[in-house]
Amino acid sequence: MPGISYDDSGSLASYFGVTTLALLLLPATWYTLRPAPRDKLHSLCDCSECVANNKRKRQLRSAANSGRLAKRLLLVAIGWAVFAYLAHGLYLAGPGAGNTVYNPFEILGIADSATEKEIKKHYKKLSLQFHPDKIKLGENETMADAEAKFVDLTKAYKSLTDEGIRENLVKYGNPDGPQQREDKIAIPKWVVEGQSSAWVLLAYGLVLGLGIPFVVGRWWFRQRALTRDGILNGTAEAFFHQVHEDSDVVNLVTVLATAHEFRPVLEGKRGGSKKQRKERQARIEELEKTIDEKREELLVEESPTIRSDSRASVNTAVARRARALLWAHLLRIELEPELQEEQLAVLRILPSLLNGLTNIALAHNWLKTSLACYQLQSALVQAVPVGTSPLAELPGISLKDAQELSITKDAEGRRWLERYIKADVPGHDEANKIAKKTVKLEVVSAEFKVTGEKTVTPGSIVNLVTKLRFVYPNTVPATNGTAAVRGDSVEVVEASVEVKEGELDEKKELKGYAHAPHWPADRKAQYFVLLGDSKLDKVIVQPMRVADIPLPNADGTPSEPKEYSLQFQAPPQANLYSFVQYFSSDTFVGADVARPIMLRVEEATEVESDDDDISEPEEDSLAGQMALMRGGKVKPSGVHGGGDGDESEYETDTSSDEEGPRRGRAINEDTDSDSD
Repeated sequence: MPGISYDDSGSLASYFGVTTLALLLLPATWYTLRPAPRDKLHSLCDCSECVANNKRKRQLRSAANSGRLAKRLLLVAIGWAVFAYLAHGLYLAGPGAGNTVYNPFEILGIADSATEKEIKKHYKKLSLQFHPDKIKLGENETMADAEAKFVDLTKAYKSLTDEGIRENLVKYGNPDGPQQREDKIAIPKWVVEGQSSAWVLLAYGLVLGLGIPFVVGRWWFRQRALTRDGILNGTAEAFFHQVHEDSDVVNLVTVLATAHEFRPVLEGKRGGSKKQRKERQARIEELEKTIDEKREELLVEESPTIRSDSRASVNTAVARRARALLWAHLLRIELEPELQEEQLAVLRILPSLLNGLTNIALAHNWLKTSLACYQLQSALVQAVPVGTSPLAELPGISLKDAQELSITKDAEGRRWLERYIKADVPGHDEANKIAKKTVKLEVVSAEFKVTGEKTVTPGSIVNLVTKLRFVYPNTVPATNGTAAVRGDSVEVVEASVEVKEGELDEKKELKGYAHAPHWPADRKAQYFVLLGDSKLDKVIVQPMRVADIPLPNADGTPSEPKEYSLQFQAPPQANLYSFVQYFSSDTFVGADVARPIMLRVEEATEVESDDDDISEPEEDSLAGQMALMRGGKVKPSGVHGGGDGDESEYETDTSSDEEGPRRGRAINEDTDSDSD
């Protein structure tokens, strides 16, 4: 039976440690020292504000990556130090007992190619030298050592000259034949025996009884603390109670400020002396006064139709501080460095909060509130309050200047961008250039379709097929799927748009980061397409995300539109329904599109069948006679000339669609050739 024992020398544990560390450290070192992956996407805007913002974002990413890199390098360095220590110990220890292959040639000190005669001659010489009766012992050598040495020499000699012993060596690797196998555990004996055994058991107990349950429990409760949208349950509950059917954008900002995610960011600096806390509170109060003045100047007010019980409120100092920082971002108010850091941390948390807020509104099917959530997203990205002029998202134009330009240059309404380009405002060269390069969404066509059917029937699965593309402001809206370019737009585009060779296919679709100079992260523009009933203020079909809309061609002409399908179930009753198709941008202000669309649901047409005619019995049959007695309908008898006779006796000519089907000719009628 094989035996099991602990490794007394500790070499097996070292081998195990070296192997495990190598498997872990090699990929960890490569992952830590590898060059940062290059972002395949690039900024689609080259204005000065976007260039400066991209530089700030790179600096922030570099600072964050440096901290993470330092921690990883420290862990990797410690791992390699342990690896070197174990490897050095193995090198000094040499091969352990039982780990070497029995080599009789090495024991005798002769070459592997020696003949049997040479082996015998060499052994005779060694026996005279190391025989216990003739050997002269050294200072630290005993007779037992001499006898063991001579036994090893004799065994090696016999394993090369004796046939039976040589067979054992070849078959079992040992001249003594098969040996009892002894498996060793790669744990040194001193670890489990002696005084250290209690400490080892204590370590096992801490790891298995406390460490693993703590890690698993922490992961489990952290997962349970988040909703499917990635926000805290407390935040979702606060949003649920404060979002209402008539909530406007102003109140949605307050609702956002109540998120629990802001507490770790803004509560961390609540400490300090009483004087410092008062100073912090005074700065927030002063900021709130500035915000109120700015909102009054820009006419950013709460909706007058909102109910008093629908107004959101802040009940904590953290929520009040977060609301002030959000409004400072929207109104582009310059802050001191400490508040700038807090504002940056708040903005980085917003994406998941905005997504959760929008999903709560969509869960109630509130149309206006859902659209307001999308408007708030684009407003925060561009730092342009909802209700102000979208001209402020162009570089070099402040919120106040945008309001004045929208009035003086009549740059308002759905065609605000075209009117601004036509005005060619002096002193805003960069804004004029970016405006000409700005693309807008064009809805080429939209229609309802049912697979395999010509009409929409009650309860059928309907596909709202929409064709979309981006066009430049000077492009004439599409008519029947085509679009033209205004007279000077080609020259404008050729002068303002540069497409390098080989990049045309890559820029065919919106693959890059959008113009967002005030947002602290790269932003990919996308639209949300939904179907709503504006009269009932209800979302009829939940939104679909669209992010790969084709860009115009290099010469400024519109590219081929791309088709998108929004699937839903038709209403259960036949009628003519009036809906509105909304295209809401989560990145650009003033880029939303709304198109009314009619859905006609018709009852399924009944197909006439010959089943009734087939089911009627013939007059001459017993069933026909009984049907006549009951007053039912019967088929006239073919024998008495009342019926059409056997259908197999007729042929139907359907070769001409214009003449239609003609009565078949009976088999007893003359053919045309006979009559002629």
